[in-house]
Amino acid sequence: MVKKAGEARMAIGIAADRLRSIVLQSEEGALIGSEDALIAQLGCSRSTVRQVARLLEREGLLRVRRGINGGYFGARPDAGTIEETVSAYLHTLPMDPGDITILASALWVEALRKAAGREAAERERVCDRLRPRFQAISDQATYEMVRDLELASQAAIFDLADANYIKLIFDVTVAFSRRRFPAPVLDNDSPMHLQFVRNWRDAKLMELNAVASGDPELAAMAAQYSRKLWFHRVGRRFHGFDGSSPAGQVPA
Repeated sequence: MVKKAGEARMAIGIAADRLRSIVLQSEEGALIGSEDALIAQLGCSRSTVRQVARLLEREGLLRVRRGINGGYFGARPDAGTIEETVSAYLHTLPMDPGDITILASALWVEALRKAAGREAAERERVCDRLRPRFQAISDQATYEMVRDLELASQAAIFDLADANYIKLIFDVTVAFSRRRFPAPVLDNDSPMHLQFVRNWRDAKLMELNAVASGDPELAAMAAQYSRKLWFHRVGRRFHGFDGSSPAGQVPA
């Protein structure tokens, strides 16, 4: 019985790998085939094809349409769905919130380092576009204004670095932090916030200048400094968390 169960799992795994390969070699939305066609193409039973189809549906690689014009159609997983699914799973695990800080910092540092290694024309184009936005932000900018510019900067740097994998893991971390941490304290008028805006603005300009100059190590140092400021500020914004604590228990 154990052997038969193991053989069944192996058959499903082999069929799933074959179907996954077929889907990824096809255009998104392309008809992969009917159930009978997949039985013949994969060389397995109807029940195995159905189990494999359900597996790939969960992965976001397959869509099933019923009816006369139905069949199995190729798809591509949505990054947002992946982020929310993984972050929901992480929320069920016992976890040190400080790990969020450690991981997000490491990912951002590597993204800056990679961005600083890109071609000079690309670096300068991105930095020249972002720099005036940071220079223009006033000391009285709200947390929401700062956050929006931070997100715009992250998107541009990840794109420049051509670091899709790093960005996906970074975004999963951010999605998890939204689930894990409580509602924020509104303190846009506090002296601490005003000082943060000044320091954060200077740190982000240091990042951009390091990237524009093509210095990966300087970019990494600037990234470490900016993230330290960011985590301290975000930690102060949330009830019961302080970015200056040893664990760094703050949202990403």
